[in-house]
Amino acid sequence: MNTMRPLKDQINQLFSSDLAVKTLPQLQIDLHLLQPPTGNMQFDIAQIEAIWSDMPYWAFAWSSGCALAKFILDNPALVAGKRIADFGAGSGLVALAALKAGAAYAVAVDIDPHALIAAQANAALNGLELAVASELPPETDVDMIVVGDVLYDPRNHGLAQVLFQRKNAVIWAESQAQTRLSHLSPVAQYHGETYPNIGGFDEHQDIHIYHHTA
Repeated sequence: MNTMRPLKDQINQLFSSDLAVKTLPQLQIDLHLLQPPTGNMQFDIAQIEAIWSDMPYWAFAWSSGCALAKFILDNPALVAGKRIADFGAGSGLVALAALKAGAAYAVAVDIDPHALIAAQANAALNGLELAVASELPPETDVDMIVVGDVLYDPRNHGLAQVLFQRKNAVIWAESQAQTRLSHLSPVAQYHGETYPNIGGFDEHQDIHIYHHTA
């Protein structure tokens, strides 16, 4: 069975397009990402609503994820030898960066089963071994949680408090809703770009990185 078929079917249904392997600049990590539709495709209201109701977040390398991956690769000592959980992993990009930086173990955590398929397919592309899960492992099973850009959704604003109550270090990258982390001072600021950028997704490029120690 072709494990990529459900991913390709979703992309074809929503975008009338396909997936393509993209090597991310500066990161040297390969991902299966949405191949931007050819031409100047315009989506009608019904198509836009369908996309957002079934958004394949895993098919994009989001600006915060790219920035967080770069921060980890620039600071490998933060993750070296540690067990990492990538929360809201999408494509699994940040988990893969952690493994490249020397993490002992990484698990991509996402509620979207398509994301879990994509994360393992992306791990295979890079010759890495990545676990997947639909919920965070017990705090005793991981040393650090990495999070990229989940506070854009008001329904997720309570996540910071929940994750910070665990006995795990957290490295968090946000492009929006940064006031939700206002009790922390950012340890770094990175420029991030979203791949592919099919319009409107790249409005938030200044990414703040926060490091919470348990």
